[in-house]
Amino acid sequence: MSNDFSNDPGIEKSLLQQTALALQNQFRDVVFEQDRRVHHIRFEIRESTASSETSHGAPSLEIFGHLEFAGDLEDALETIRRSYPLEILKIGSSASEPNIIQANISPLAQGPGWNALRNMPAVFKLEILLLEPSVTIRFPAPDLAPGDAQSRSEVIFLIHGIRDRARWQSLVKRIMEEIDGVEVIPIRYGYFDVFRFWLPVCTRSKPIRYTRKQIQIGKNNYRVDKYSVIAHSFGTYAISKVLDDTQDLALERLVLCGCIIPNSYPWEHLKGRIKHKVINDYGTRDIWPFWARKLSWGYGETGRYGFGRSDVEDRAHNHGHSDYFDESFIRAYWKPLFESGQVVKSTWEEKAPKPSRILEIISMLPVKSLLAVFSTALAIAVYQLVQWLVSSAN
Repeated sequence: MSNDFSNDPGIEKSLLQQTALALQNQFRDVVFEQDRRVHHIRFEIRESTASSETSHGAPSLEIFGHLEFAGDLEDALETIRRSYPLEILKIGSSASEPNIIQANISPLAQGPGWNALRNMPAVFKLEILLLEPSVTIRFPAPDLAPGDAQSRSEVIFLIHGIRDRARWQSLVKRIMEEIDGVEVIPIRYGYFDVFRFWLPVCTRSKPIRYTRKQIQIGKNNYRVDKYSVIAHSFGTYAISKVLDDTQDLALERLVLCGCIIPNSYPWEHLKGRIKHKVINDYGTRDIWPFWARKLSWGYGETGRYGFGRSDVEDRAHNHGHSDYFDESFIRAYWKPLFESGQVVKSTWEEKAPKPSRILEIISMLPVKSLLAVFSTALAIAVYQLVQWLVSSAN
């Protein structure tokens, strides 16, 4: 590359603009992937505040970014550090004043010919503005009788699954309310049949909205320090969506059983909103999570195989899909957790039989794709048959 080309301010500016856009895409798609705490990310170029002019007399340019984050600064910095070693340049003196960091520009973001130019910056700056999570649903303050708020210290919400009238909730409520200060609130969004469970669109939002609203009403009626959730089957999927959509919801504990949340669910984005590690009680005889993942979209098989992650406590049991609602199980595993914080370990996974060879083979097959092709072919065949019958009748 010639000296004239290397000193061309137009080339430098074009490369900087390409790099700013590449950094913006990296932050959106990689650094803060699926993180709903991020409300706005923008990178642009501007005149540098550190130096006056380049060697060819043009103003020196730098890449500057703006990020709005609904959470703690340390959470944002920890997420960025996974991809970019950073230096803190300024900590805002108030909640409305941005914090400014500096980090090296990734080679993956640099455009072609970057290293051939002498005046390209080695770092970018990023201002981080912290936002308060907005209140999702506003309710008026309840009229509490004297002493009501002090008599309870924790509220536990129970969320049921599909094909379930949630009769098990009364058993859990009776046992858990033996703990001083605990109030148990069963949430029943109604009978959710298999047909609506399998469909990936239009059928799941209603029970999720109902669950979210009942949690907010419960929070309003019981002003306590701790709110927790025990969820089963589709209820685990519902609470995962509620946590996604309700940024101001914080939980003391979350217990899952018969779980159908995908293994890839970003629990790390909820850091600070769930005080203790998520508990996932899964059953090695539970077939429902397996078929939920294979036959529909958005579900996982973590209720059969566990999450296998550092931020979730998996406990294996010799259980089918609804075997958790037994008094001995509740008293052995759930009551100690809420009564004293004791996480009772399970050793069943060491003794569990090997997974079914048939299921392992099915797990490798693109079942959903095959069903989609079959359904399309069937629809075409039915359409052609109807057309033939119509033409024959004429």
